[in-house]
Amino acid sequence: MMKKEFTALYERESDALFRYCLVRVGDREKAIDIAQDVFVKAWQEAATEGIGHPRAYLFTLAKNAIIDWYRRKKAVSLDAALENDETGAAEPSDEKTHADIPFSTEAKRVLAAVKKLEPTYRDVLELRFTEDLSPAEIAEIIGETANVVSVRINRGIEKLKEIFHTNHAE
Repeated sequence: MMKKEFTALYERESDALFRYCLVRVGDREKAIDIAQDVFVKAWQEAATEGIGHPRAYLFTLAKNAIIDWYRRKKAVSLDAALENDETGAAEPSDEKTHADIPFSTEAKRVLAAVKKLEPTYRDVLELRFTEDLSPAEIAEIIGETANVVSVRINRGIEKLKEIFHTNHAE
């Protein structure tokens, strides 16, 4: 992949990739770091081997980077808890949440409903509607077929409808 093509890819996908990271880590600075690391790794890969499906590849790298970040964070939190175990006073997490991101009231309701879904449905719905990825691109990211992804999207939408129906009935 040439520098010009990669620059176009960056301009086209950087905002979506940042949003993807931000929604998952809840910290703006960390989301920026992860997104930048993803593009650096993609550039290195493109220079040596090339990238077949760049958008899906970027989101796969981001998903894996976020998983790694949570694993490291969990290990650090566990170490801190063990250190503070003698005093019994573990430090509370200073992690930012989705409430820090400016959203409309309706968007907040939708995000709250999506959070109630099982990860199987939540992940594909976020990729489909937040990042505007096709079922085929999502399938490549999560390692399933496009048909499985389409079924999960439809079932996830049905479950969201049930959640909204339940909330309005109360």
